[in-house]
Amino acid sequence: MEFPHLFAPARIGSLELRNRVVKSPQTTATANPDGTVTERTVNHYRALGEGGAGLVMVEYTYVDDDASKSIHGQTGISRRDHVAGLGWLADEVKSTGARIGLQLVHCGRQKFLGTTPLKSASTSSWDYVERQYGNRPQAMTAEEIHGVVRAFGDAAERAWRARFDLVEIHAGHGYLLTNFLSPHTNDREDEYGGSAENRRRIVLEVAEEVRRRLPREFPLSFRVSVSDYEPDGITGEETVALCAELEKRGVDVIHASGGHHARMEWEVSSWDMPRQPHRWGWEAIRAEVGIPVIASGSLVSPELAEEILAAGSADLVSLGRAMLADPAWAEKARTGRVLEIVPCIRCNDGCLFRGLDAGRSTGCTVNPNMGEEGRYPVVAAATSRRFAVVGGGPAGLKAAAVLHDRGHEVTLHESNRLGGLLNHAEGARVKQDIAGLLRHLVHEVDRRGIKVVYETATAESLAGQGYAGVVVATGAADRPFAGDIADGANVVRAQDALAAAAAGCRVVIVGGGFQGVETALRLSEADGAEITVLERGDRLLTGDEVVYDVLHLPSRLAEEGLSVRLAAEVTEIRNGSVLLAGREQVAADVVVLALGRQQRDAGLPEALASAGIEVSVVGSAERPGRILDALHSSFFAARRL
Repeated sequence: MEFPHLFAPARIGSLELRNRVVKSPQTTATANPDGTVTERTVNHYRALGEGGAGLVMVEYTYVDDDASKSIHGQTGISRRDHVAGLGWLADEVKSTGARIGLQLVHCGRQKFLGTTPLKSASTSSWDYVERQYGNRPQAMTAEEIHGVVRAFGDAAERAWRARFDLVEIHAGHGYLLTNFLSPHTNDREDEYGGSAENRRRIVLEVAEEVRRRLPREFPLSFRVSVSDYEPDGITGEETVALCAELEKRGVDVIHASGGHHARMEWEVSSWDMPRQPHRWGWEAIRAEVGIPVIASGSLVSPELAEEILAAGSADLVSLGRAMLADPAWAEKARTGRVLEIVPCIRCNDGCLFRGLDAGRSTGCTVNPNMGEEGRYPVVAAATSRRFAVVGGGPAGLKAAAVLHDRGHEVTLHESNRLGGLLNHAEGARVKQDIAGLLRHLVHEVDRRGIKVVYETATAESLAGQGYAGVVVATGAADRPFAGDIADGANVVRAQDALAAAAAGCRVVIVGGGFQGVETALRLSEADGAEITVLERGDRLLTGDEVVYDVLHLPSRLAEEGLSVRLAAEVTEIRNGSVLLAGREQVAADVVVLALGRQQRDAGLPEALASAGIEVSVVGSAERPGRILDALHSSFFAARRL
């Protein structure tokens, strides 16, 4: 498969790029507390350059020591002290043949550190920050605004002196400059508030100051949100007008994204959202400006990126999480190894929920090496041995591939289809990213020629086969329904629900945790099915779900017209209905049990151990969890064998 547009050379101002793939700026939280870069920072970005990107954009970097720093481990460029490390970073990335840019930011009201001062266009608060820390923003004075404009200019000049190839101003995603642009966060009555002309004033002043401080041939980028997707927020028309004014002030490229942190589903779109959600916006900008436009936002596959460029929708494409998942995304696409690309599943679990939100550095569900590049190589074992892997779900597939790469002889035992519970994603648009992961993991086993035995493995069948060890990756068991189920009742498991939902049938989903909610969204694609989710608690998603799903998915169910009933405990499943605790009956042609999963009994591992076989239990067989747990536990276990 070839991607001629994606890998055609590109130009931004005087800067020549080897292709049109841009690594979107995305915080890693790997810097020192004083904002200086670390070896982890350098290793991460060098890997992206080695992976074939044309332009590697370094994460948002704070411009002053007053109120612009947003998060722990953030890179800084507020002082001369920062230049040496940034210069090291720039040189390392450029040595790979990639070009490197640095994004500059003032966090505004989106400050995750919990410290004051917190400064914004006005006192409009983001309730997420205020609930955690009790801090509300201070409205900036005109003098403070002028100081921030100068700080952007100072920072841009430092980036130039550090020998970056490009500098980008972050004027999107809800940070300070967006706080001024959006009526949702700007209720000022001076020259920086009110009309669209006044609200964009600070942005244009920053552009003028930065352009004045830099050589004209040094490229300047602005990242904008095509909209913040607030009802009273930034409109597409205002964004287009802003970009036209930026072009007049010497800006060389527009990097178009969308959303802000209070509407995170638009800024960092989750698994259930459509891909390329901001296309309408970057196309509107491109129609009105003569400078290149970079498209950004859930462009996870090379096929999609190529289509955007081939259609003339944008001039370059920017990928964030997709290149955390696989820093070699570009090189694998260029050489036609598309199925080898480790796909981003847009789960926001490793990077955000269990990464930045937990006070850690950025991680990745599907890439255990993210942020630790070079620290966990898969190298040949001192002695090649024979291993069996029992279970062909994500944990088993990953373990088998890593064991093979360690030089071991591997046999994978699976009684059904390879992929395990990932197979439920096939054919469902809202699960297209999971389906991509399924295809990738199976392909990685296939291309290595790993032997697969399609039968149920037991301790008896494995003993005597000469295995030095067995990796048990049998997953978790479905949590059973505690009430009575009548003979003849049409009851199916969540993973089998799509096949059971015929047009016009009434589907009742028992359970409003993540399993129940994602099943409902999958079934919403079945034409004419009437879907009801019954949850015994007083709200949906009360388990250990990713917080972005908790905040976002209930409204998605409403958008799809699905019925949700809370405080509805099902006590009995009958033929054609379910019975609630209050004795009410709810009609049901199909009943889907979505009660979550529980740990399997330890019979197989214990029997293998009793037979003197070395046993490693991984994934949900060890402890029920999500895809992150399956892939990380199997990767690290297989590295040790």
